[in-house]
Amino acid sequence: MKIARAITDDGPKTVILYDSRYYDLSEITGVDMENTGASFFYIIQKNMEKIRDFLSQGKHASLQDIVPKSYLLPIPHVNQIRDFYAFEDHVRNARARRGLEVPAEWYEFPAYYYSGNSSLYPSDCNIARPSFTKELDFELEIAAVIGKEGRNITKGDAWEHIFGFVLMNDWSARDQQRKEMAIGLGPSKSKDFATSFGRYLVTAEEAASMVDNNGKLNSEVWVNLNGIEFMKNNLSTMHWTFSDLISWASTDVTLRPGDIIMSGTVGNGCILEHGPEKTGWLKPGDVVKFGSDFFGELASNIV
Repeated sequence: MKIARAITDDGPKTVILYDSRYYDLSEITGVDMENTGASFFYIIQKNMEKIRDFLSQGKHASLQDIVPKSYLLPIPHVNQIRDFYAFEDHVRNARARRGLEVPAEWYEFPAYYYSGNSSLYPSDCNIARPSFTKELDFELEIAAVIGKEGRNITKGDAWEHIFGFVLMNDWSARDQQRKEMAIGLGPSKSKDFATSFGRYLVTAEEAASMVDNNGKLNSEVWVNLNGIEFMKNNLSTMHWTFSDLISWASTDVTLRPGDIIMSGTVGNGCILEHGPEKTGWLKPGDVVKFGSDFFGELASNIV
């Protein structure tokens, strides 16, 4: 199941993408989905069987399909955001640019930092280049959205707590980031000015079909920069699985619905890894597009 939130001629609506068309989820469930807040995840899960039956029995054919004019964040409530560092290729490539190797500690546990949730942007939105940077970069990521509260979640139970997955862009000001990392407290202002979400969220139930024998999502993802292919890779190259990330994040801590567990940058999924000599850093007028045949698209315009 693919869920989006969109601005339509009749205002904002939570919609479901089915058979290449969008349908009003409020009409299907009988609940005003745009006013559910943190209960959004529980209400959809409670109505999941009803939604499946409605679609499989063809009842949706009686509904008028929705035409999005623009997109909102695919979920109405975002709690905490943890951004992990789970792709070994990205770690190796980025550190090699500074003459460093992958630290042994990286293989001991999945590391992460907390990202801000006050500057969140939907797909197809303008992103202003921060005034304090000359080295603006994108980072292609996939994120799990927590839909069920849990603490000390085992790896075997982790998928029960995932509501769905969404493409994300962890924008980075590289020159500011270098200064912050030198201090030793991790990234802060270099990251908190913008985080972008894909157009829609794919429920964990549907995403389970893409999981390989190693517990990793097997889906090709790509980046286009100004209409030109920048990179392609597969999410299965992730070193740590989402089960690893969720289990570690919940150790002696409670995860709650609306928590975002970001994967970290897919290998080669940023300018830093290739070097700015390939394309230069991002500048006003640039168009960045992320995509996956399974997880949809995330497009942004730099202004």
